[in-house]
Amino acid sequence: MRVRRLVLSAPRTFLWEEEVLPPPGPGEVWVRTRLSAVSVGSELSVVEGRASGAVYPCPLGYQTLGVVEAVGEGVSLTPGGRVVTTLGHASGGLHSASTVLPVPDHVPDRVALAAILGEETHKGVCKVDPQPGERVLVAGVGLLGLLTVFNLTRRGVRDVTVLEPDEERRALAEEFGAVALPPGGLSHDSFDVGFECSASPSGFAELLEHLRPRGRACVLSDGNWGTLSLPPAFHTRELTVTASSDGEDYAAYARWLWDRADPLLERLFAVTVRPDDLPGTFRRLSTLPRPVSLVADWTGEA
Repeated sequence: MRVRRLVLSAPRTFLWEEEVLPPPGPGEVWVRTRLSAVSVGSELSVVEGRASGAVYPCPLGYQTLGVVEAVGEGVSLTPGGRVVTTLGHASGGLHSASTVLPVPDHVPDRVALAAILGEETHKGVCKVDPQPGERVLVAGVGLLGLLTVFNLTRRGVRDVTVLEPDEERRALAEEFGAVALPPGGLSHDSFDVGFECSASPSGFAELLEHLRPRGRACVLSDGNWGTLSLPPAFHTRELTVTASSDGEDYAAYARWLWDRADPLLERLFAVTVRPDDLPGTFRRLSTLPRPVSLVADWTGEA
């Protein structure tokens, strides 16, 4: 089967690569892409050449929902079933069956897309482990921040506040269960736990300034728009800062998410483009305002 994939041959230089895939071997599954989601901050940093460690040529994307087309020997998945993968912006691909996440019939496509980044933010939540009665502050509610709020509130954390300059994102954060304020809107420093999701040096500094002595913070953002520096509050309040990147158990998180398939999650992926529009879309994303995320719809691909 012939597939194509969006690749950066260099910063801001897009290329479509094509290849013919062999039939799936033992333990493999062939998946045809239905939707691929853009993680705006992370992918834009690669597009613009700001991502440390990026090696070109570099494929783009990782949150993908597709349909099983064929399976190899020993695979229990059924052709026609939906799965979440980390294929990225490609029309299809071969996977080890153990790495794809089967999606139950009751879970909408765009809710299922939250499984990958949802687990990655959930791992960060577990690292700093907010306790009952603790106050939590989230800096920035793009896709990372909103999934962080979702994970916190759906696991019983009641006191969640977000700092976000965009009015529409603040409104969405409130629907997820947080109190939402613009940067500079807090007049006191009384939070126990913080999550850096803004990718902004000023947002990170403001987050730490609002933590109590011995407060805990987790940096979830990558593709940061500048260096994240530790302000004086880090030392004077003896704060702890950790980081979280890839998830640990995507299958376990997916099972948890399927039981909480909140239609509100679909609004994280409300903007739709065609695959051929992705290069131009990334160029437009270099200026504000930006959507929380967007998806490329591959269903018209042969």
